[in-house]
Amino acid sequence: MEIQDKIHLNVCKSWSCPNLGVAEAADYLYPVYRLGYAALECQKCGSLPPLFNEREFNHWFARLIKNKPDATGTECPHCSASDVIRYGRTQAGHSRFQCRLCRTVFTPRQTKRCFERTIEPFLLRLQQGDYAAETTQYRLLAKAVNWCEQQAHHANRDVKRVATKVLALPFQGQAAEQRLYVVISADACSGHILQVTTNYCDEAVGDSLLYTGSASPVPQMAHECSVESLRWQEMQFMQRCQFDEIHYGSARLKGNDRGCILRPAIAIHGHFQRLKRRFPTITDHYLAHECVLRGAAITAWSAEVQRGTTNLWFVLEDANPPSGTEAEYRLTGRWNIGWWNNVWQRWSCGGADKIVCSLTGQKQAGNIAPVSLRASDAFVRWLYTHPWSSGQSGLGPKVLSRHVVCLAYLYNHYR
Repeated sequence: MEIQDKIHLNVCKSWSCPNLGVAEAADYLYPVYRLGYAALECQKCGSLPPLFNEREFNHWFARLIKNKPDATGTECPHCSASDVIRYGRTQAGHSRFQCRLCRTVFTPRQTKRCFERTIEPFLLRLQQGDYAAETTQYRLLAKAVNWCEQQAHHANRDVKRVATKVLALPFQGQAAEQRLYVVISADACSGHILQVTTNYCDEAVGDSLLYTGSASPVPQMAHECSVESLRWQEMQFMQRCQFDEIHYGSARLKGNDRGCILRPAIAIHGHFQRLKRRFPTITDHYLAHECVLRGAAITAWSAEVQRGTTNLWFVLEDANPPSGTEAEYRLTGRWNIGWWNNVWQRWSCGGADKIVCSLTGQKQAGNIAPVSLRASDAFVRWLYTHPWSSGQSGLGPKVLSRHVVCLAYLYNHYR
């Protein structure tokens, strides 16, 4: 299965290089193993991004997109497939559709009526932390997820500033306390959650996409807005076997689970490629301090970064930064840190600090107040204190992934 526009991941990811986002550039040499892993060398700028198996990635991403609700927000009543096409109208003027899989022609039921009868009560129970994990609930959960993603699909597409962060949630796998990697993007202006992605996949994928977990505990540093925290995180990047090989703990599935766990880098690239298709007008990405977030975002928005219409930032800030975009920050420090010698600036306001790093060459930060992860951080705090969180570790990764999507919808509409 192929997607209409092939995604090229084996490209230069340096913001200042003419080859940024360019596939098969004459200046590329690959594979090279100068840093101990298979990399693409851009001889124009000297960068060495890790190589991907693009064929396996595109095959997985095509299936991912196919299984997501499209603009019609419909599914076949015969086989439940979401791959449908418009097929005229009824005499009453209602849209008709045809399923590409089984060729059934149908008129969708009234979505609002279906929501009020089945999905809304289910979501309200989930909001109260009540979920019975019987098999009979799985189909209803799948419908609820489709509903929630349809609402996100119809959300305002004119999103300009997005805050993205990652976290790991516990699930019940081959043993207790396995970990699921989650990517969360929020509208930095409205605070609404735009998209949630986990690294669980319910279908088989190519071997190059699979996560190999680590049984040893992952080093953790207390979250604080400090230069020491920045240097510690940069050291973690350097200790990886390659820059995009994130090891965040064990993620072993039960023996009867037909799905798989993806490498976090694959989930992150898929997340930003979907985000680009849904919200093409984004001008600013505010990113948690993870180098793979930068690589995936700049790959998806390479043309816009080249034109100077989209900028990327790393952000580290105190837990409760001043709200609003009018807070007056003053520059209180500047450092060059890490393998890439990035320039980090500390800005302070009323006793609160944030440390930001321009990733696309902006000379002046301008108004630094909007550069924040506040929107995505708020959802994570809400999630950790939600009644649902008390039982989440007993859920399987498929159910957990679906729950987080539904909870993002509930957060947007009922908080």
